[in-house]
Amino acid sequence: MFARYPSRITLEGKANAAISVKHTIVPEPQFKFDIVKTFADNGQFIKFSLEKQTSQFTLTVENTKTTAGRYWDRIHLVTDSNVQKEITIPIYGTITETTNVEKKPDE
Repeated sequence: MFARYPSRITLEGKANAAISVKHTIVPEPQFKFDIVKTFADNGQFIKFSLEKQTSQFTLTVENTKTTAGRYWDRIHLVTDSNVQKEITIPIYGTITETTNVEKKPDE
């Protein structure tokens, strides 16, 4: 195994809620590498950032879709390794309607 990273990321929640997840990417000791470029296939409904620590990376992915619906995307992490040039992580989003249920006073 080259590195430990999520096989996919799922973002689920209400349309008006802040939805974000953090995942750690850990290179195996024999395959130290740096991530030299990041990009999304589409990027229309997600915002993401990558933070490098001493021996791992933290990927934060946020939903930006403000209406109900589903979407998918992929984040690409390009490495400087000859073993594996790129890590690709699928992103799945399921955003549901906000429910505004008003309580009626008891009669």
